[in-house]
Amino acid sequence: MRAAVIDVGSNSVRLLLMERMDPGGAVGERTVTVTGLRRGAGAGGRITDAALSRLDACLADYAVRIVAAGSPPVAAVGTAAVREAPNRASIQAIARRRLGADLEVIDGRREAALSFAGARLVLPPSGGPCRMIDIGGGSTEVVAGDADGPRASVSLPLGVNRQGDGITGEPPDPREVQAIADGARAMVGEATREFGSAGPLVGVAGTVTTVAAVMRGGYDPVAIHGMRVGRDDVDVVLTRLARLAEAERARTPGLHPDRVNVIVPGLAILAGAMDALGDRELIVSERDILDGIAISMGG
Repeated sequence: MRAAVIDVGSNSVRLLLMERMDPGGAVGERTVTVTGLRRGAGAGGRITDAALSRLDACLADYAVRIVAAGSPPVAAVGTAAVREAPNRASIQAIARRRLGADLEVIDGRREAALSFAGARLVLPPSGGPCRMIDIGGGSTEVVAGDADGPRASVSLPLGVNRQGDGITGEPPDPREVQAIADGARAMVGEATREFGSAGPLVGVAGTVTTVAAVMRGGYDPVAIHGMRVGRDDVDVVLTRLARLAEAERARTPGLHPDRVNVIVPGLAILAGAMDALGDRELIVSERDILDGIAISMGG
């Protein structure tokens, strides 16, 4: 089936113009736009007018792309930033106006399940148990399960925008970066105590794909999908990027300009989470919540 699948996340908004579903995932054009929806939201989670304007411009562009693709059915979901926002009705109104479709606000458990369904596509269909980590802008999902689906999942208030608010200078103060890693280690460790450690750890979303791209010296989704990233690799890239101010960091091959200001907190979260889970390596998956949504649609 053909469909337009949209994920309104806390840091980025993504569009999949799906043409069909193959065994390895949805086939079609994918677009990512960093809107920083949760940026500046503060403890109350209220989305700022500036962030709403960025979202409006993004969805206006996506609407043009959807029409150019033949106006397939639209499925749009909103995750942590949307579900926590006291003004989420404003976000939903923008989606309805621009897309002509309702924005479904999903809870953390549903988000984790959809991400897991997509992430597992990097593994053989007959593969055994695995765990998944999805670091977003406002939340991090950790799931344990197998080919039959999740058997345990958590959605935690850890995100590149949320934790990034704790970094006050450029280059970042090493103590602030360490505090993010320590907080992630403690939070993930406590929440996943009963998960066990069966099977590989699969990582999805921008932080994971970016560390792989920096390691390679450039972003190539085909090469990155299935790539293995070691815990030591995360430390090497984090140490390198955290020593640089944003202007210098922006010149790093493989680092997208829109991720310059969030990659350090993202890598600190990843480092702490891998320590908590006891994993020295993860497998990068370019298949994620968009593919999970497509699967749930019967794609």
